[in-house]
Parts: sequence; structure tokens; C-alpha cells
Amino acid sequence: MRNTSHDAQSAPARTVDKRPLNLLLFLVCAAVMAWTLLNLHPASGTTTTPVGGARLNLSDKLDVYAHNASADALGDMAQTRKIYTLQESATKAPAPNPAGFGTTYDPATIADVIQRATPLLDGQAVAFDPTVEFVPGEPIRYYLDDTILVIAWKEYINDSCCTLAEVKIAHGSQLRRKLAEDVYGSSVQFYATELAKTVNAVIASNADYYAYRDQGITVYQRKLYRNKPALVDTCFFTASGDMLFSHAGELMGEGEAQRFIDDNDVVFSCSFGPILVEDGVVEYHKDYVLGEINIPDSRTCIAMTDSLHYLLMTVNETVSGRPRININQLADFISSKNVIKAYALDGGQTSELVMMGGPINRIDFGCERTVSDIIYFATAIPEEVWK
Repeated sequence: MRNTSHDAQSAPARTVDKRPLNLLLFLVCAAVMAWTLLNLHPASGTTTTPVGGARLNLSDKLDVYAHNASADALGDMAQTRKIYTLQESATKAPAPNPAGFGTTYDPATIADVIQRATPLLDGQAVAFDPTVEFVPGEPIRYYLDDTILVIAWKEYINDSCCTLAEVKIAHGSQLRRKLAEDVYGSSVQFYATELAKTVNAVIASNADYYAYRDQGITVYQRKLYRNKPALVDTCFFTASGDMLFSHAGELMGEGEAQRFIDDNDVVFSCSFGPILVEDGVVEYHKDYVLGEINIPDSRTCIAMTDSLHYLLMTVNETVSGRPRININQLADFISSKNVIKAYALDGGQTSELVMMGGPINRIDFGCERTVSDIIYFATAIPEEVWK
């Protein structure tokens, strides 16, 4: 019988060079991606038919699959980051990694977080400014993983207490909306903190409280539920993570709203407003049907600074009597952060930002108000990756 242990010890060690195999796999994946782009993508990038929608979803999945297969094939040959996405129909996002959260009172710590987020930021500037007048005694909160960066802080602007949350995501599917019971028209309402917890939100904001009023254009999971645009500006959120606007009185013709939704790949919308900033230009308003815009009140808005890069802001009453603001002051405040788009959400006691299990701003009257909906940002990394 052959002495296998002796042979194993005496035979010279052999190392298999996997680089040719990795290169071959990469070329195959590249070919798959090229075929996908040439054969599956509609020319416009959008679709108006169920068949076209299926093709668009399939092509997106194939793009992601090919990219990630390339990342696996290349291994150490290149620093290729995997792409993670969330299903539009999913009612719950993956739980964020607890190790990704942190709090600090030192802006220098945030500088380190921003440095670690360099691949995600991909050259974009941050809105966070370590030289602002931070509210004394208030922590700076943050979260970071490969798909999302959140920095939340409080600062004084013109003597008003503003709570801000900067968010950068890797994919448009991480910007989401949650309706109570996941059904349009539900009579049930919850606190924003409850809704944020059920979907594993990294950061959440109150939305338009759609169940409290009957104005504007309401889209949820790509379906048009309400089309009353005569008096209210609408903010549409697309599959690519963009914010698109229609002004009051636009999209009123038969089928116009549906064509806009189809042509622009709209996933959901909010109908409150008004529009605060469009194409970098502040829009001032003398009158508006919602929000009692000319009196001091607590305010909320959502804005964009760049592609997949957002800024949430609330301005609330404080124990020390810091002033609340009117809508044009809100437009000036958010514009000072160099945003390119901004839109007002429901205000008053509804104004709320939720992170790390609770509200991070001071809510009017010191307690949450139940609502019908929230906007939130989620990680796209599956829990099994970090567990």
C-alpha cells in the first residue's frame, strides 16, 4: 500500500494561479452586462406598459447580478464594491448594523466618519459643517455602512433651533415610504417612532399625513390613488432616488398625472408643500392652501444636495423659547445648505425626525402625534452580511 502521508510530505507544494480564471469570469460577466444594456433596457429608461416594466425590472436585476459577479470574480485584483438593492414591494428593510451607529459631541469624530464614507460619497461634498453654531449639549448622531451615511445634528440658524439629518445612499431603492398597515386609505394611525421601528429605518421623517386631507397627487407603490392637483404642489420620488415637482394646477388633464408617473419611473409621492427650492432657486410664497405658511410654526422639509444625497430639516419650538418660523424662512434656511431641491412636508406637532429608536428633535407639546405615513431611509445590506 502506498504511504500517502510520506508522499504528501515529500512532494513539493503546488500553488494554483487563479488569476487567468478570475479574468475569464470577469470577461464573461462583462459580456452579460453588455448584452443586458443593448437588449433589455428601453431606450428612454422608463416604461409605460406592464411588459416594459417587467423588462426594466429584469434588466436592473441583471445589471446588479453582473456587477456583483464581476466583483466576486476579480477578488483582490480590484476594489469593486457590490451593489445592494431593496425590493420596492418589501414592507420591511434589513435591520441596520448596531455597530454602524454612534454619537459624539466632537465634530472631529464626524470628520473621521466622513473620511470612511469616501467610497459612498464618490466625490460629493457634504452639507455637514463643523463651524456652525451647534446647540450646546446636543449630541451629533451618525450611522455608516457601505450603502448609507447619516449624520444628524442640531444647530441655530437665525436664532431658531434646527434639527438636520444629512443622508447619502448607494441606491434609489433605499429611499422609501411607509403607510400605516401598508395600505392606502387605512384608518389606523401610529406614532412615527412606531412606523420607523417596524421598517428598520436608519432615519425617518414625518411625511404629508395624507389621511388628514384630500388634496394633491398621491402615488404609492407606483399606483395613482388621488389626483387633485389644483391647489397643492406635489413631490414625486422616482426609482432612481430623484425628487421631481409639479406645481399646483399642473397635470390636471385627463391621464396627464399617470403619463408623468410612467414616463418618470415614479414610485411614490407626497402632497403637502409648497416647493421651497427648485433647480437651486428659492421659491417664495405669499399664500398657500396648506400649512398656515405665514405664521410662525414648526416646519419640516426634505431636500437634495446631489444625486442620492439628501437633507432633512425640522424647526421646532424649544423650552427656551427659540422662535419657530414661516414657510419663506424655512426656504431660506434650507437654501443656506446649498440644496438644489427642497419641498415642505407636514408641520406643527407632526414635525419629527426619528433615529436610534426615538425622535431627535423636540416635538411640539412634548409628545408625538399619531400619523398615517413616514418617509425613511434604510440600509440595503442584508442582515446576514454583518451578523
